[in-house]
Amino acid sequence: MTMETCKAHQAFASESSGYELAESSTINRDRPIALHEPFASELNTPLAEDEFPDGGTRSWLVVLGSFFLLMASYGLMNSVGVLQSYLETHQLSAYSSRDVGWISGVFVFTALGLGVFVGPLFDAYGPKELVTVGSALYSLSILLTAECTHYWHFILCFGLLAGVGAALICNVGMSCIPHWFQARAGMAIGTAMAGAGLGGVVFPYILRESWARVGFKWGMRIAALVILTLCGGASFLVKARLPREGRLKAAFDIRCFKDARFTCISAATFCLELVVFALIGLLPTYVVGQGFTGTSSVNLLVVLNVTNCLGRLIAGRVADRYGRLNVLILLISLAVVQIFAILYPFSHSLAALYVFCALYGVTSGSFICLAPVCVRQISPAKEIGMRFGTFYCLVSFATLICIPIGGEMLEKVGARMVVAWLGGVLVLAMLLFVVARWACLDYKWNWRSKI
Repeated sequence: MTMETCKAHQAFASESSGYELAESSTINRDRPIALHEPFASELNTPLAEDEFPDGGTRSWLVVLGSFFLLMASYGLMNSVGVLQSYLETHQLSAYSSRDVGWISGVFVFTALGLGVFVGPLFDAYGPKELVTVGSALYSLSILLTAECTHYWHFILCFGLLAGVGAALICNVGMSCIPHWFQARAGMAIGTAMAGAGLGGVVFPYILRESWARVGFKWGMRIAALVILTLCGGASFLVKARLPREGRLKAAFDIRCFKDARFTCISAATFCLELVVFALIGLLPTYVVGQGFTGTSSVNLLVVLNVTNCLGRLIAGRVADRYGRLNVLILLISLAVVQIFAILYPFSHSLAALYVFCALYGVTSGSFICLAPVCVRQISPAKEIGMRFGTFYCLVSFATLICIPIGGEMLEKVGARMVVAWLGGVLVLAMLLFVVARWACLDYKWNWRSKI
């Protein structure tokens, strides 16, 4: 989600309101839009009517607020594997990995899928009210999860209620930044999304240590307090700069799929999310199944999230220079090599698992950052919000099914087949991005193009 559906999910949806200031300009929809073109060049006149600060104290305070919101939301999404592993051996020991996986799946799916509605709400009403409501719901849901004892309790409290709260705060966190940054938006969003990686480091230790010392109930209460503190601080920092729309806009349109580039990128990102969240959600269970301790499983998840954070910080800067699709395709190919050359043959070696998590974290950290940037640059200015709503409505279904499918496969066909399956899905994603790059070049091969 990115973990991180990131989905830099809904990252640039609110930016459309700023670009619509140039609405009188004509967009040539018949001409292919190359990814390397400046976004404003889609219009006949530059976007001089609204200058973006692209820096300054106020702008970077917004980035800090978004950092806190993404740490609270995506950080917990990146840590669901710890909860999955704990519930399988405690409250829900009578249920299979697939059944327990639906709890995490519903949580991530709700958090990412509801972005299709949160984006228009942000454009219409601004961030303050959404952060307030989202923070209250999110913290309350974690407190209620502490009291859960039955399967349906966890589905309702953690899966649905926490998902709604996380959807509100994470989408606000991603939507505020494009109000303040244009030329440096990639760097700013990458910096904010590093909060997701940091949250994936902090929350596993908070949960595991507090569960061991003071029990499950107080561990979840401590997590709720951390979330409330992060969101409370962010509520004073995030701020919209562009005028509010004052009305809700359509955020979904299936006609977007008439664009072959958009269709290929959406399908490829669906595959990426399937792999990213399956590995995050199942890694602790997978590691314990290989005969290692629960402490080792948490440490490996933390290593993955630390390097994931580094990947998010670096990927945007490199992609701006060499082309987003070019860099994304290269990194996916490296992830495929890591899965089949390290994880598949050496999964019984703890040292090999640490090496894999460190390397895979760097490459996978770029996936969620770069995929939405590609969508942004192939889309006409006035359709950005709608295309992102459509894009993540589709992609969120991958986060719903990935952990239950992976958990079922772990029990039925074994760990090695799960690894092979995830590697195969990544290969498919890479091929789809290659086709998208081909379509961006008007179906001509040019390997040196900055795409």
